[in-house]
Amino acid sequence: MKLYVAVLLAMIVLSAPGLCDPNNTDNTGVDRAISEIAPNEFDVTLTLDNITICGITETLPCDLTFVSTTHPEEKVKVSGQNISFAVINETQVTYRVRSSTPGSGVPEITGIWIDLLSDSEGAVGGGVMSHSEHQTTDTEAEQQNTPGFGTWVLVAMMFVAYLCVRR
Repeated sequence: MKLYVAVLLAMIVLSAPGLCDPNNTDNTGVDRAISEIAPNEFDVTLTLDNITICGITETLPCDLTFVSTTHPEEKVKVSGQNISFAVINETQVTYRVRSSTPGSGVPEITGIWIDLLSDSEGAVGGGVMSHSEHQTTDTEAEQQNTPGFGTWVLVAMMFVAYLCVRR
């Protein structure tokens, strides 16, 4: 009888890692805060939550111009209205933009982030990425919506253990 209990406990312990959801990104992401520092000039602060190695691309509206950043120059690429940041072991990135439209208010900046360690991604500031920001293939969507089999493995192992004990 002790052997069956030991086998059951071993199966539960060994299946525990399979019960964890590796795609759980509830506490992972990049938030954006925009503050006006002068008329038509804004500081944008990106705050990373639970991300170690990340790529961030911000898309500025037509009336905004990138001015500067506190991020190292070799980790920043500006291409038209897109600003890309390579972030390693940092929790914040700050950059400055200037509006060509007087009194335009807080700008509508969009962006995406990709966590290179967990292979997760999302919209900067939370929410769902627009179709233009990311196009998911049917295969990717199916894989993202397919639940893990860890719970079913645990149930099957417990059933097998029950049958063994019953004999």
